[in-house]
Amino acid sequence: MGKTEEKKGKFRMKAGRAKSTLIIVAVLAVYVLSVHFNIRLVYTLITALVTARATYELIHAVGGRSKVLFTVACLFSACYVFTVGYHVTVPHIPVVISFYVLLLLILTVALNQSIQFIHTVMAIFGSVCVTYSLSIFIRLNDLPLLNDRFTHLEGLYLFWIAFICSWVTDAFAFIVGSKCGRHKMCKNISPKKSWEGAVGGVLITAAINVIVLVGYTHIATNVMGYAYFMLESNIKYLYVFLISCALSIVSMFGDLAASVLKRNVGIKDYSNLLPGHGGIMDRFDSCTFVLPVLWGIYSFIYG
Repeated sequence: MGKTEEKKGKFRMKAGRAKSTLIIVAVLAVYVLSVHFNIRLVYTLITALVTARATYELIHAVGGRSKVLFTVACLFSACYVFTVGYHVTVPHIPVVISFYVLLLLILTVALNQSIQFIHTVMAIFGSVCVTYSLSIFIRLNDLPLLNDRFTHLEGLYLFWIAFICSWVTDAFAFIVGSKCGRHKMCKNISPKKSWEGAVGGVLITAAINVIVLVGYTHIATNVMGYAYFMLESNIKYLYVFLISCALSIVSMFGDLAASVLKRNVGIKDYSNLLPGHGGIMDRFDSCTFVLPVLWGIYSFIYG
């Protein structure tokens, strides 16, 4: 009887993971198509929902249960994404954020029985830092509006670099590590990660980004008739390889940082929104580190 129940439990777990995977793929497909065809309302709304949910999960992870705090932080997160998506100029944004933080601190004092300081800190981290990071997906898509040296196709390629470095690195690091991993990377944080897997994940991801760049360059120059794509010289392949390596390393540190937080508060996943995958933060923890670095590299080179 015990073995039967165990088998049923494993089957339900696999079925739940498969269902969650289909949901992730479907939403990602809708998001990518809306970005490709520039359907602004769709990709802005999805980004806003993702950032608001990430903010909710971060507050909940440290024990926050205040509906007032959830509401204020998640609304601020969603509103910020829509200002980015629709290019709404908010005057004196540092002042606005300062008053927002002050509001959260006032709520912490007024509702001290239900809101602890750590809850407020995570609300600020989620609604300001994580939200800013994930909204860079929209900024990358809008590169032609921000810099006339870029086309929409180039913005899409940078969009894919961010996704590939964030998601593919971890997948290949796990595959390589499971086959030939001998030296543990951070056994106290993530016992399954190895140095061999990390190196393999970084190099494979960089190679994939170069291959994707070859495809995009062919489409841009031979099909769409652009004079050049990304950069005029073939040295762009070396640049992309090096940048991909850097972003993949950042991605792994982002994943480890998220794991540290989960271990500190004694949870396995940020939520059970997607059974078998965890929550939004479990899927986008690496993105919150990769995107600002990618945006910083772009700003340094073309700013």
